[in-house]
Amino acid sequence: MRSRSTNPEGSAPKQFPRHSKDQNFQNMKHKQQDKDSTIELDEILPCPKSEKPHNGNGHQADDLSRDDLLFLLSILEGELQARDEVIGILKAEKMDLALLEAQYGFVTPKKVLEALQRDAFQAKSIPWQEDIYEKPMNELDKVVEKHKESHRRILEQLLMVEKSHRQTILQLEEEKRKHKEYMVKSDEFISLLEQECE
Repeated sequence: MRSRSTNPEGSAPKQFPRHSKDQNFQNMKHKQQDKDSTIELDEILPCPKSEKPHNGNGHQADDLSRDDLLFLLSILEGELQARDEVIGILKAEKMDLALLEAQYGFVTPKKVLEALQRDAFQAKSIPWQEDIYEKPMNELDKVVEKHKESHRRILEQLLMVEKSHRQTILQLEEEKRKHKEYMVKSDEFISLLEQECE
């Protein structure tokens, strides 16, 4: 049994010619026109058997040209896109109607909501945005948090005012005490002066 790397009859390995993109495009056009003409002939004439014997090894890809492989690749790509669209449609149909109503915020026929969801899947948008029924609760929570923060700030300011008020009261009491002492001393001084005058 021969390995694939050995060449029969010592022939040189196959070399693929390198063409520019324009030449490839022109070749593809000519081959497509040839295929169209052979398709018309095939509809009229029966298709002859391939002259090459089939080994049964499953290596039919060796017989395909680059253009045929590109054509098969484009078909496969189309099949994958169709599969993705079907998956998106099935996902949209599987969604719960209440969740869709909650997401879009209005009650409409189920088909409309499914179409919106399918389009969202195909556009690959952000899957689950905020639920509109949760938005008021979230806003209320934000208001409560802001109120708590402002309450805390007001308490801090009240404590600062209370502290400064106490300091002011202490200063006033100190001034009052000093004034009393001054008045007592002044009374004593006045009485001494009166005594001297007598």
